Amino acid sequence: MAKYERIDEETPNGGAYSEIFYLDDKHNVVDSGIAAQWVIRECTANGELICETWGEARGG
Repeated sequence: MAKYERIDEETPNGGAYSEIFYLDDKHNVVDSGIAAQWVIRECTANGELICETWGEARGG
């Protein structure tokens, strides 16, 4: 399972790419299957952060 994913497509806020990190309750990066939360970061082509969105993972 992934701990990090990068999507090389234009983002809703005008970024060049987005990345998602899967986290546990203490903000340690973990596999997506056991994550308690996540953060999506939208970035410019040179890596500058435009927007960050946090959320909680829900069990299936």
